[in-house]
Amino acid sequence: MSISDMIKMALRNLWKRKLRTFLTILGVVIGTASIVVMVSIGIGMNESFQKQVEQWGSLQVINVYTTGNNDYYYDDSNSINNNNKKEATEITVSTIEEFKKIPHVETATPVINEYMYFIAGKYVADASIQGIDPASMEAMGYKAEQGRVLQEGDNKTLVFGNDVISNFYNPKLSWRMRYNSPAPEVDIFNDKIMVTTDYNYGTKYADKAIKPIKVEVVGTLSSGGSDSYTVFMPIKELEKIKIAQSEYEAKRNGNRNTQKIKKGVYQSAMVKVDNMDNVKEVQENIKNMGFRASSLTDELETMKETTKMLRMMLGAIGAISLIVAAIGITNTMVMAIYERTREIGVMKVIGASLSDIKKLFLTEAAFIGFAGGLAGILLSLGASKIVNVFALRTNSNMLSSIPFWLCGASLIFATFIGIAAGYLPAKRAMKLSALSAIKTE
Repeated sequence: MSISDMIKMALRNLWKRKLRTFLTILGVVIGTASIVVMVSIGIGMNESFQKQVEQWGSLQVINVYTTGNNDYYYDDSNSINNNNKKEATEITVSTIEEFKKIPHVETATPVINEYMYFIAGKYVADASIQGIDPASMEAMGYKAEQGRVLQEGDNKTLVFGNDVISNFYNPKLSWRMRYNSPAPEVDIFNDKIMVTTDYNYGTKYADKAIKPIKVEVVGTLSSGGSDSYTVFMPIKELEKIKIAQSEYEAKRNGNRNTQKIKKGVYQSAMVKVDNMDNVKEVQENIKNMGFRASSLTDELETMKETTKMLRMMLGAIGAISLIVAAIGITNTMVMAIYERTREIGVMKVIGASLSDIKKLFLTEAAFIGFAGGLAGILLSLGASKIVNVFALRTNSNMLSSIPFWLCGASLIFATFIGIAAGYLPAKRAMKLSALSAIKTE
């Protein structure tokens, strides 16, 4: 029997019993739609978590910290702190080069974090400033909304987080007047911008010995991100400012209870990995080098773990629906054998092989699974949109996402379920005696 003849005969047999075929396919439709929607909710939750975490920063960046006493500063006085000082790993320029040699690492940079004041005419703004290697900023994934990011060769240059600009105020005004006054218009690209470590700049308590440093703003980052309230500066320039401030404080305090900065030893570092899937591996390598390492993928994995049981339950509910549909297919095919016993006998008498009979019933079962799977996918696409509308209105993380691979896998799985459900009835049809089958009617 040719393949085309077998397909035509299978479709004709299914069409003869339209209502039974429809009800059986309906069971597969419900089962397929259930499992697709349930799995899609799990996928949607993971994607929602990932988007949420990505707003905090890049999932490919690992933050590295020293261990022990995190000894970025050191005290060269004969204080008791020196006697109790513990051994600690240090992040130096050579350490950064070692990080860059780790497989899957794209770039690495030391990091200095500080809090400083920014001056634009009579206005000031306070914000966190982060010193990084300017050559690595673009590779780290930072993108400028206006202007550009830091580049190799930059010195006294800044890149503003966009939300820092709205923080400028007149320090001579009282807090109430500042609150009630409109935000000042500051053009950070064209106005004269300076930085200072004097927190009282612009007030009567200002320290005139601390001279502001003129800088150039070369770009801004977009609003809303985790770095929108941060200002970026070449690390060597920020290190110079911190060393000068440390020396000034030491002189002012007579070298007592003053922490001096150990040049070339940094608070922390950032390591950029080529792919999110390799973050864990690189993170473990860094830990094996004696450093502490963390990344936003840790937070993402924690969030996924908390909903793992829910996603498993959703998948199980969908699977149960499909199992019920498979039982319906088996029942339909068994009933078909009882009703077509004489037909099977005639097929054997006229020379149909056992394999042809088996293939005929398996083809019918496969058509039921395929048709039900296809209709189930279409139904699940509509149900997914309804779930998303409801989730957006209620600010829920239970979004539904149906990728192309899930549609293809569901269609293949539904067809396979149909074939598997029709296997035993097909074997039963093969074992019928031709003579007994003809005598049945």
